[in-house]
Amino acid sequence: MRNALSLYGIQAAGYILPWFTFPYLLRVLGAEKFGAIAFAQAFVTYFQVVTEYGFNFTATREVSIHRDDQEKLSRIFSATMAAKTLLMLGSLFVMSAVVTTVPMFRADAALYFVSFLVVIANVIFPQWLFQGIEKMENITYREVGARLLGLAPTFLLVRGPGDYLMAAGIQSGSLLLAGIAGYLGFRRATTARLVPVSWAEVQQTLVEGWHVFISTAAITLYTRSNTVVLGLVASRADVGYFSAAQRLVDAGKALVFPLTTAIFPHISRMSAESPERAVAFIRRHTWKLTAPFAFISALWLFGAPLVGRILFGPKFTPSIPLLQVMSPIPMVVAIGSIYATYYMLGMGFKKEWSRLILSAGAFNFVVLVPLLLLMKPAMAVAITSLAVEVWVMAGAWIFYRVKQRATVPLAAPV
Repeated sequence: MRNALSLYGIQAAGYILPWFTFPYLLRVLGAEKFGAIAFAQAFVTYFQVVTEYGFNFTATREVSIHRDDQEKLSRIFSATMAAKTLLMLGSLFVMSAVVTTVPMFRADAALYFVSFLVVIANVIFPQWLFQGIEKMENITYREVGARLLGLAPTFLLVRGPGDYLMAAGIQSGSLLLAGIAGYLGFRRATTARLVPVSWAEVQQTLVEGWHVFISTAAITLYTRSNTVVLGLVASRADVGYFSAAQRLVDAGKALVFPLTTAIFPHISRMSAESPERAVAFIRRHTWKLTAPFAFISALWLFGAPLVGRILFGPKFTPSIPLLQVMSPIPMVVAIGSIYATYYMLGMGFKKEWSRLILSAGAFNFVVLVPLLLLMKPAMAVAITSLAVEVWVMAGAWIFYRVKQRATVPLAAPV
């Protein structure tokens, strides 16, 4: 519970504090420039996925298992940081090549480089280490403080559509400060230290994270690629309308992740000791972990017109039906995480989890392409976003049910 509360503190900094500036930015920047920022951030997400490489699960699990062995923990920490740094340098090279050679990107090159600061922040910030040792509270205040630094500059320096680059820089810069603060705090929170590691150890770290990386890349295909596709086939204003609605949906969905990151190490250890206890834990807590998100989904569905007028403003009326279509997503993701993350990943079914997520990436385009031909692009993307989350939830639940029917019935949880 302590780790979940700490993670919610960080999540509050990442998702609640920006809501002080979100309505302001919509009104000051307008749909076109807000959409340009959203498109750049969605594009940079590809490189975030490359540098994260699934370490938030694979490295977290290794740290959780070996956290009492200082030498082993230091080698895990150092090999993971080395791997992330190499992936970041490769990502920067690829992005630079795209931005400087493709006219569509070259016109706004500065925006993409500013947005890339988020990738650097994610590499510096050892979230997976703190998750593994279950000491996320050690960096909560630093994270919140860094986010707070971005509030005043937004209101003081962003005055009109021409300040969109400044707005993007403030958002990325606050994340970079949080990453630096988190890294500086790791020495006091853990015995892990940076030590020399061999190329073979770095390679092994990449091999262990491969299945999760492929799966997280597939997740990106159906979460952020749709924004990129929308930017390629529609105007930046359309991207702005969709992204405004998506921000609200993501805010609800993001509240799932503190629970996931706090509970996952516990489930991993429990499943290694007694799979039956792990399954009993999942059964016992399912309703507690999903009920709050059912409420959030209902709020977005029935309250969208009022919420839209307050947060979006009169110029973003097209965002309201998009929000209503995507409103079930927080609840669907909460249910899906129980069976996909806690059960499949926590119990060691990494390959099966990878196949499910890969299928979702393919399913995304099977749904999206015909919908783009039948309706407005923004609505097509909204419907597809919901359909794919339902696909993942249903697939994970079916896998769980099949596996449980194949085992001896478990004793009632105590």
